[in-house]
Amino acid sequence: MNQAIPQTQLKHGRVISPASRGAVAIDLGLLGAWQVNEMEGGKNFPAMDAGPFPQPFETDSDSVAPPADGYILSGGKTDARDCVNYTDDEMSKKLGRSFNWPLLNVDPGQILEVSWAYTAPHTTRGYRWLITKDGWDPQQRISRAQLETQPFFEDFYPQVPYYSHAGELKAKVDHQVKLPANKQGHHVIVLMWIVANTGNAFYQAFDVDFQ
Repeated sequence: MNQAIPQTQLKHGRVISPASRGAVAIDLGLLGAWQVNEMEGGKNFPAMDAGPFPQPFETDSDSVAPPADGYILSGGKTDARDCVNYTDDEMSKKLGRSFNWPLLNVDPGQILEVSWAYTAPHTTRGYRWLITKDGWDPQQRISRAQLETQPFFEDFYPQVPYYSHAGELKAKVDHQVKLPANKQGHHVIVLMWIVANTGNAFYQAFDVDFQ
């Protein structure tokens, strides 16, 4: 008799290319794919508070509380998924060996291709991209103070209200982003998949090295 698939395995979605911190954690045996699919937290980030999504999308579902500083990369999850927030030193201690988050080599201003795998493709408002400031400290967990105050790119569907356009507001399997042209060296990128009809976004993080 076949066992039912646990409901925890049916959640949401994650980036499958390029490799995110979540993908690295899966490869290390620290997380299951379903956990990386479910790194969801309040969609108003980098704002601190729950409440209406900003105009002109205020008819979308209100945001729940966005992730706290230090737990941003896991979407606010503080269970096993907290490992994606770890600094290199924290990961080295957890693994009992020297560890550095793998870096994706990129060029300033290049187009980055991103692919997702969805297990529950929600009604989508869009995607928001943030990046660390120049001079950020890799020895500290990612906080709002470590990130640029404004997203470097947003890709939102304009249709409102979402409930009149649900069939059009589809999650994108493949999409592109133009990376900042003025960055050098190691940076962390935070990608949010923002859902229109819930209070959440799904968070994915990448370590990149601008050549």
